[in-house]
Amino acid sequence: MAVASCAANPPPPVPRTDSPKPSFTPTTKESVVVAVDGVGAGFNPHLLADQSPTLVAVSQLVLPSPFRPASDPARPGVTNWVPDSSVLVSAEVTTQQPFTVTYTLRDDAQWSDGAPIAAEDFRYLWQQMITQPGVIDPAGYRLIADISNSGGGKTVVVTMKSPYPAWRELFSDLLPSHLIKDSIGGFARALADNIPVSGSRFHIKGSVDRGRGEILLERNDRFWATPARPDQIRLRRGGTSSQLAESMRSGDTQVANVHGGGATRDELAAIPGVRTGIAQQPRELQLILNGRTAELAAPGVRQGVLALLNQQLLAVVAAGDTVPRYPAQALVLSPSDPAYRPTEPPRLGPDAGYRLLSDAGFRREQGPPLRLMRNGTQLRLRIGVPENDLNVVAVASTAADQLRGAGVNASVVTLPAAQLYGPALVGGSSATPQVDAVVTWMQAGSDPATVLASRFGCAPASPAASDPGAAHPTSPSAPSTAAPTT
Repeated sequence: MAVASCAANPPPPVPRTDSPKPSFTPTTKESVVVAVDGVGAGFNPHLLADQSPTLVAVSQLVLPSPFRPASDPARPGVTNWVPDSSVLVSAEVTTQQPFTVTYTLRDDAQWSDGAPIAAEDFRYLWQQMITQPGVIDPAGYRLIADISNSGGGKTVVVTMKSPYPAWRELFSDLLPSHLIKDSIGGFARALADNIPVSGSRFHIKGSVDRGRGEILLERNDRFWATPARPDQIRLRRGGTSSQLAESMRSGDTQVANVHGGGATRDELAAIPGVRTGIAQQPRELQLILNGRTAELAAPGVRQGVLALLNQQLLAVVAAGDTVPRYPAQALVLSPSDPAYRPTEPPRLGPDAGYRLLSDAGFRREQGPPLRLMRNGTQLRLRIGVPENDLNVVAVASTAADQLRGAGVNASVVTLPAAQLYGPALVGGSSATPQVDAVVTWMQAGSDPATVLASRFGCAPASPAASDPGAAHPTSPSAPSTAAPTT
């Protein structure tokens, strides 16, 4: 069956006009990939346990600071603290008696969740720095008598107990107090895995990928001043020297800031277009003895224990695969300071160490294994280290190996920072063992007077205000090194 249809007098055809199709220009985000050693232990720049080169970079890009460190081009090694115009309108000493500094903050300075950057952030950081254990060089904050404000918190008045020439170094890396003060874990734990909001040009996007060793920083669209040029900065674990070289060669990585020896540097320098150099990181790794413990109460015992350690070997372990070019051999100044010179006395050596321990009543009982005994008990040393820092654990484990070989019952105890720099140092508890020593990162390059007062001065009588360097000024500190990076 066929079906057909017809129509009489059809209408004229309708002219067809093709509407123009919209054109889309694909946009690609400008991204910079930076190779790093790892994501670090945590993201609180004020805690000793969290110190890492990655944290320094992240905090500078994410957290606000009234003043920023800048190298003095006319005086190599000298750091000037210059005001950050994205945060400050002005900051000046307004009264000498009492010593008072007045900060005027920009009205539009805000955290990325819309909360203002204001006096409450200054007050919160001050209170935490004088009450929390394991903070970095808090002596300057201990001089603060009060913080008041006006103008909706945008004028901050800091009154101090005495003049403080390094006042510009205070309040670096302000923290979002409105989020941290009521969070689980508070100051010690709230920033263990992330920084939830930004007060600067970038923010941490999503979660930190510890498995892949990657942090994605994305431009903060709510930043009120001149925006950053790249849309993203991806901090990624560089891997082995061969993996890093291949990533640089292929263009997958544009910048590298990693530990490495001469072989790594030479391999990277051979790649066309790649420039290499050595820069010191602003931190030192130190082994500090705890003079509170019964085993180390006597200065002679502390000196004897330190004499059993091979400082050079510990420095090599801390630096990676080579002897450090810039070993730290002074108590206060770091190798990058213009006035630095080695002040460390000559090492005593194992023989002198055994003599000091013998004077304290310890006798060597030949084994195997060799044991240092007094009244039927072997000399014991528990070395505390913060969790999530493999480099620190490696140094502490090597020190324990050396001490065990010399007859000391040495062990390594890994603890959360709040326990390590708190109860573990001041006597222990039912849940936290007391430690006889700590291996920890210490910040370098800060104001020398602040460093001296923080690490060797007497802190106010408060259990929460203890820190490893301020407990017993006479307790000798030991091997430290400023680790070079390539």
